[in-house]
Amino acid sequence: MRLTRALVVAATVVAAVAIAPQAAFAIPSGTGWSGSWKYTGGTSIQVTLDVPGAKLVANGWDALGTRAFVLNITDTVADGKCAYVKWTAAATTEHWSCGSGTTVQVTGLPTSTTAVTAVLCRDSTSHNNKTNCNVIDVPSSYTDEFIRTEGNGARWHYYNASEHYDGGEDWGAWITIGDVDFDYFGWDDSPEGQRWIKSWVTVFEPACASGTLLNATPASSLSFCSQYDLIDNLPVTNVTGTAWGQGCTWSIRAVNPPRHCIKLRVPEPN
Repeated sequence: MRLTRALVVAATVVAAVAIAPQAAFAIPSGTGWSGSWKYTGGTSIQVTLDVPGAKLVANGWDALGTRAFVLNITDTVADGKCAYVKWTAAATTEHWSCGSGTTVQVTGLPTSTTAVTAVLCRDSTSHNNKTNCNVIDVPSSYTDEFIRTEGNGARWHYYNASEHYDGGEDWGAWITIGDVDFDYFGWDDSPEGQRWIKSWVTVFEPACASGTLLNATPASSLSFCSQYDLIDNLPVTNVTGTAWGQGCTWSIRAVNPPRHCIKLRVPEPN
């Protein structure tokens, strides 16, 4: 049933974004930029980051909120540069992979109960000129076991020319928390120097949800509870620089129920 509903929602989104303004698109500068994290099981999690010329895939195991990861860092372009990763969890470590098609696997990282932040860049072979840096944040599940639900996660990517919807948006971002989806679609440099963003919140079962675009002008937020499947949209807004989306969900029936929140940042390609 959820797949069918999702297709209906997708059709609604496609129709709605067709009214988007013409923008000075970041494409092709944003093509190849993406980030994601997702629980693929109750104890397994995967983190990915991409920039043109470099890729990170981190596979992790989550034992009741205590997580450990194995990193695979790939230099994907023969341009004399390296792939660089800054990995911050219980501590901060730095790693490189140099040579087109070369993958370096990093094991033995300390376990952590804290949030994870991964940064992927291109770097010179002398390791002193980092550019095209992309970042992803993975919240801790130690204090919120619901985060470990299979399917929970966040992802975003820039579209290439063949992937655009009718509105021609530059990028899409998605947060999933249980049976609530938060969808964000952005146009860069609209107006010049800002990002024009349209977003939706979709509830697939009785639940409460709130969606927010942080640092938005004008402010953009939405909060509601629903006994049935419902899609609603946040006010259209602009942000300057990094786009931050936040989705939260909680029970419609419980008294003073816990809130489960995920933030996702979409950096601008550089």
